Amino acid sequence: MRNGHTTADGDTAPEVARTGPDGEITETRPCAHCGRPVPQRAAAGRPFRYCRDNDGACQRESRNTRMRHRNSPGLAGQVARTWEAVDRLDQVVGTLTEALHAELSPAGVERRLAEADAAAAARVAAAHAERDEARADAESAARAAGQAREQASAAA
Repeated sequence: MRNGHTTADGDTAPEVARTGPDGEITETRPCAHCGRPVPQRAAAGRPFRYCRDNDGACQRESRNTRMRHRNSPGLAGQVARTWEAVDRLDQVVGTLTEALHAELSPAGVERRLAEADAAAAARVAAAHAERDEARADAESAARAAGQAREQASAAA
């Protein structure tokens, strides 16, 4: 542990595979604060950096340590400011990942295509309705013109 950080701060590779309660093998990564193994989910997604079984205490304590060291001069302050930037970037990555997954997942793409198809179909239906109204108006105008001609020839 140096400057309030364990050597696991930059370690992102899985450590040991363990057998879970239902017999499945799960990967673990060391906690970025205390170094205890943190089980990772088998599905894709961002790995868990801190212990999950202590109500976020490791994450809070790691952040508090960085905040204390942030304004200190020298290397400790630089490292603390860097880790603060890393945490902010992790939050942005999480937000972007969720947004991209919602928009670019197969379901999201299908939803967007369905919305575009529905909008196009509505525009086509409106254009057809306008065309039909224009035809009906033209036919009634032609009938009215024919009747006017008949009345004019009868009057003459």
